[in-house]
Amino acid sequence: MEQVLHDTSSLTPPGALFLAVMVVLTFSLPRQWAVVPLLATVCYMPLGQQLVIGGLHFPILRLVILAGVARVVCRGEHLGFPRNRLDKLFLWWAVLSLIIGTLSKPSGVLLVNRLGVFFNAVGIYYLASCWAKDFKAFIGLVKVLALMVIPIAVLMIVEKSTSRNVFSVFGGVPEITIAREGHLRCQAAFRHPILAGTFGATSFPFFVGLWFQGRGAKRLALLGGVSACIITIAASTSGALVALLLGGVGFAFWRLRYQMRLVRRGILVLILALACIMNAPVWYLTAKLSGITGGTGWHRAWLVDAAIAHFDEWWLCGTTYTANWGANQIVDDDPDNIDITNQFISEGVKGGLVKLALFIAIIVQCFKVIGRRTKVEAAKSFAGGILYWAMGVSLFTHCVSFWSIVYFDQMAVIWYWLLAVISRIACDESTDAAPAASRENPESWAREDESTMPAQEMAVG
Repeated sequence: MEQVLHDTSSLTPPGALFLAVMVVLTFSLPRQWAVVPLLATVCYMPLGQQLVIGGLHFPILRLVILAGVARVVCRGEHLGFPRNRLDKLFLWWAVLSLIIGTLSKPSGVLLVNRLGVFFNAVGIYYLASCWAKDFKAFIGLVKVLALMVIPIAVLMIVEKSTSRNVFSVFGGVPEITIAREGHLRCQAAFRHPILAGTFGATSFPFFVGLWFQGRGAKRLALLGGVSACIITIAASTSGALVALLLGGVGFAFWRLRYQMRLVRRGILVLILALACIMNAPVWYLTAKLSGITGGTGWHRAWLVDAAIAHFDEWWLCGTTYTANWGANQIVDDDPDNIDITNQFISEGVKGGLVKLALFIAIIVQCFKVIGRRTKVEAAKSFAGGILYWAMGVSLFTHCVSFWSIVYFDQMAVIWYWLLAVISRIACDESTDAAPAASRENPESWAREDESTMPAQEMAVG
């Protein structure tokens, strides 16, 4: 499920005005707030609007990125920060996505398409990296995000009540809200209801972390958290709802933050046990879950089977033809392909096994640096540790969502922004390593930390 770009310009007057305002803000805001126009574009502007110049597509998002790149280059904001392992993994992933993905069926059209995806990914990551100042500035951005989601939630309530999408005045989204199984699937400015719901679910952990950043942040955290829940529920998508619920479970593991290795091993043992006792492969748990929450869990499980069965077709350079995987699953506007609603499978289909491996390596590296930084910050203060933990929970909810949707448009922006924030804020070489005593005996460190635990952390636990 991905965006389909048409070959004609579709920028409306309201969209052009919004674009002009975002470009002006991009150049005029202080460095730590320069990413706000990019996030505002995600929240409020349907990205189906675009300019087509010489056959090249320039959606509003891409034009805002261009403005950001111009600012960064003119002001030299790209200078002065070191590259780390996560940066290198992301760059390799982006470059190989372009090269190997094009080799799957070499053509000018595919090359232009891959170049556009490459520009979006690298541009967003690059800008967010240049503008991510420090931890305090990140807290400020979370507060801004809390303010941004409030109007979305209000307008989605209106959409749920009237079945009309207010954001349709900008173009790019339908005026009449679509329904499935008797439930309206609200989408606000997002290209699809699943994207809207996923945005709410993956944003929610940040507001939980914000709650503990001082008394002045609690009201914003509450408003942002409630709004994120409303957005997720109003979208009526089971994948996003499951991600939201599992995000809550992620915070329940805060007490076990020093024993996460044991937790991971326990989860692996549980999966192996389920594989032994289940008649179907373990990924068919999504099909059973959809019987409770609704949705297309069977299709998601079947996709894994299909990808394994056709491994020889995509493992090297990916493939541009998947219609033979299942005749009943072919996309209406793309007769060559089925509806792939799994980010992991999409990574392999668009770039082979190497691209998929790099994508997984990025996620693993993110969890590593967040885990190390959480331990270090939690030893200093609960507020710092819990916000880094919230960053990890948000990453986890993204991974859950990857099983139900392929990111494009707005959610791709949120994903790249999160990776860049982790790279700049969490990957601090001076604090990556835990104190020697804690490395030798993490259990004793946990007991020591709990003995001096603030009252608010005791309440969370």
